[in-house]
Amino acid sequence: MEGDKHITEMFTNMTAKDFKERELAAASIRNEYRSIANRLIALAAQEVKPAPPFNPRIKEYPWHDSKHLAIILLGDLRAGDGVPVLLQNLEYINPKTISADESLREIEWYPAVESLCKIGLPAVGPAIKILGELGPDAERSKLCCLLLKETLGVKLARARVQIAIEEARDETAKANLKAALPYFKTEQEKAAEERAKESKQGPK
Repeated sequence: MEGDKHITEMFTNMTAKDFKERELAAASIRNEYRSIANRLIALAAQEVKPAPPFNPRIKEYPWHDSKHLAIILLGDLRAGDGVPVLLQNLEYINPKTISADESLREIEWYPAVESLCKIGLPAVGPAIKILGELGPDAERSKLCCLLLKETLGVKLARARVQIAIEEARDETAKANLKAALPYFKTEQEKAAEERAKESKQGPK
């Protein structure tokens, strides 16, 4: 195929003796990557519904719609340019959850969140911005908290939110960020709070 031949030629030229030829090959690969990422971003932006509910008579679950695959691939490619469209699709549900697959972790219910975690740091600032714009009970805010915890770890995520609180000039944003802090507790902190609560209640 012509496309395969073109890709093979690019990678072959990466090992050419001439330095300029290697540079041109690298530039071609970068351009190819940008082109692929831009096409995936367009597919991920589609307004489509998830695949239909699970049908036990269908051997292969029909989860692989183009929107879902594009969201997954943007994460696999660590495509930083895909952060805005992935944030717009935070609440897009993995259609496999319709079949009540209990083996899925919480983050796997939301492919855009999982992809943003793979992309990493470029998603952190925009996620914190969303936390400041919305109340902590909004579904998008909860998913941003999940994203931050998975990407940074609980303690570092909390520290980043606290920095955002200190830097916030808007009082509403400051209040929303403060209200989100309880989501960033370690398991040890939660256990300690539970013990303190039980201690106050006294013996049953």
